[in-house]
Amino acid sequence: MANLAYQESNVSPKRPKFSDEETCLDRISQLPDVLIQHILSFLPTKEAVATSVLSKRWLWVWTSVPILDLEDSLFCKTDERLRIDFMQFFTKVLIFNKVASLDKFCLKFNAVYHPWYVKTCFWAAVARDVKELDINIQGMENFPLLKLPCALFTAKTLHVLKLNHGIELDVPGTVSLPCLKVLHLVWIKCRRDESVSRLFCGCPVLQELLLKNLDCDNALNFNISIPTLKSLFISFFTGQVSCKLKINAPILQYLNLQANLPQLEYDVEDVSSLDEANVTVSLLGNHHIPLVKALCNAKFLSFNWDWYTIMHNFKTYPLFLNLVRLELNVGYGGWSVLSRFLESSHNLKVLVLAKNANCRGLGLECRWTPPKYVPKCLPSSLTMVYFRGFEGLRYQLSMVKYILNNAGVLKMMDICTNGISDMPMDSKFDMLRKLSMFPRGSKACQLQFN
Repeated sequence: MANLAYQESNVSPKRPKFSDEETCLDRISQLPDVLIQHILSFLPTKEAVATSVLSKRWLWVWTSVPILDLEDSLFCKTDERLRIDFMQFFTKVLIFNKVASLDKFCLKFNAVYHPWYVKTCFWAAVARDVKELDINIQGMENFPLLKLPCALFTAKTLHVLKLNHGIELDVPGTVSLPCLKVLHLVWIKCRRDESVSRLFCGCPVLQELLLKNLDCDNALNFNISIPTLKSLFISFFTGQVSCKLKINAPILQYLNLQANLPQLEYDVEDVSSLDEANVTVSLLGNHHIPLVKALCNAKFLSFNWDWYTIMHNFKTYPLFLNLVRLELNVGYGGWSVLSRFLESSHNLKVLVLAKNANCRGLGLECRWTPPKYVPKCLPSSLTMVYFRGFEGLRYQLSMVKYILNNAGVLKMMDICTNGISDMPMDSKFDMLRKLSMFPRGSKACQLQFN
C-alpha cells in the first residue's frame, strides 16, 4: 500500500514552482481579511495603501483598516506641489476608508495648511468615533495656533488624546470625555489656567497625564486633583516666573517631575500609593520640602539637581519606610542630603550616587558630614551601591570609606569614573589601591572599579 501511494503521488499533475517571494505573498493573501487588516494596521497609511497594487485581492483591503497614520514630508513646508499632493491623498483616504469606528487617528504635519483643512481632520476623527487621537504640528513660528473644535471635548469614545505643538487650548464650558484614560499635552498654548482644570474635571477615568512645557499668558496654577490618576509626568516651561502646583491623586503610582522654576510652590495633599518618583530640578531648596515629605511612601526615588542644595529649614526628614532604591544625581555642594536620606531610609537596599554631569571634571571639593549615628539600613539591608562619575576627590573617598566600613550586608560596591576618561592611568591605579585598602564591614562585599 505504501508503494502504491508513493506511485500515485508521482503520477499526480506537477504543480507550478513559485519563487520564495511569490510563495510568501500567496500565503499572506490566503489569510482572512481580518488578519490582513491587522497586519496593515502596523504600517503607515501611505504604505498600507501601496499594497493595493499587489493584486485584485489586495485592492480594497486597506479601506477596512481601523487605523489612520499620516505624515507629510518635510519638504511640504516649502513645496506647494507636495502640499497639494498630500491634501489630495489624505482626502481620498478619508473618502475610501469605510471604517465606522477608528481605533487610532495619528496625524503629523507642518503648519502650512489652512486652519479649516486641519479642523476637517479633527472632525473626521471625531465623526468616526475615534478611540485614540494623536496630533503633532511642526513649525509654528510664523503661523497662527490651531483652536480645537468644541466637538472634541465631548467625544464619548475617546480613550487616548495626544496633542503636540501648534495648538491653543481654550476649553469650552462643557467637557465630557467619559472614556479618556491617557492625556498628553506637549508645548501647548494655554490662554487661561482654568482651561486646564476644566479639562481635568471632564475626564472622570483619567489614568495617565503628561504635561510638558505648557505656555501660559499668566502664572501657571495647576490643580491636579484626579482620583483615578496612576501616572503623572510634568515638565514646566522655564520661562514662567511663578507657578503653583497642587497634586491630589490618592492612587498615583508613578511621578516624573521636571521643574527648573525657582519660585515653584508645591501643595501635595495625597500621593499615598506612590511607588516610583523621579524629580529633576535646578536647585533643591526649602520650597521642595513639602514635595519631599509627600514622597515618603515611595519604593523607588530619584533626585537630580544641577548645582547645590539649600534645605536648612528641613531639620527632620520624614521616614521613608518603603524605600528600597534611592538614586541621587547630585550637584555641587549638595551631598549633605545623603546623610539625611540614609538616616530616614531604614529598609534601603540599593543606593545609586552620581555627580551631576554639569559638575564633573571641575575638581570641586564638597563638604560631606557623615551621620552622627550609623543609619539602620547600613548594617541590615543595604546590599548594592553604585557610584557614577567618581573623581577620587577627598569627600568622595570619605563617603565610600564610610559606607564600606558600616554596610554589614553589602554585596557589591560598583565605582565608575565615567566622564573623566582623560585621567592618567597611574592616577586610576593609585585610586584603586586606596579604595581596596578601605576596611569592609561585609566579608561578602566585592569592589568593582571601572
